Amino acid sequence: MKDITSIEQTDDTTLWHLLIQGDRKALEVIYQRYYVLLLNYGLKCTSDRELIKDCIHDLFVYLYHNTRISIEGITVRAYLLRALKNSLFNKLVGLERERDSLDTSSFEIPTDEDLFEQMFPQNDRDFALAQYLLKAIAQLPPHQKTALYLRYVKELSHKEIAAIMEINEQSSMNLTNRALLKLRSLMGRDGMTLGVCQTILLLKSFWVLA
Repeated sequence: MKDITSIEQTDDTTLWHLLIQGDRKALEVIYQRYYVLLLNYGLKCTSDRELIKDCIHDLFVYLYHNTRISIEGITVRAYLLRALKNSLFNKLVGLERERDSLDTSSFEIPTDEDLFEQMFPQNDRDFALAQYLLKAIAQLPPHQKTALYLRYVKELSHKEIAAIMEINEQSSMNLTNRALLKLRSLMGRDGMTLGVCQTILLLKSFWVLA
């Protein structure tokens, strides 16, 4: 087994191989590395923080007791996000209902007006941009919100997004592009004409609690 210092600096693939060999420390490092990402993703799907925490806990217990899980072709973080998404779905709607996906149900963006005021105390234009951006995002279909969040806020690759949303890589690219075009169109209706790069920068800056 690697010493504590070296294992915390180990790449995900090596950690996964250690995990499936029963290395508890590898499990702990993966948990610490991705807990915040998983929690924040879960909060976009449901406001029930305790349910999300339970699902994350159950996911890592499952990982520890199942050493034959293969993540060939996807990254560790993509596997974890997809597993959490499916776990939340099962808890929220029940196994007996026809399987759909959280990508077609709720995917919410928490808003905080007080936070915006603190971010832009003397900049009315940026404050207005943030408000218009959130208004536009709220009008997007849930699967488009999901794609934008994963791509431009969490900076996942299209291959990872495809794995999480259970679509192919080209569909991930198409979905993200359509979502970005739709977002710019909605902003334009309110007189906020933005370029692609500026829109992406706004997404990174203003997606509250990302």
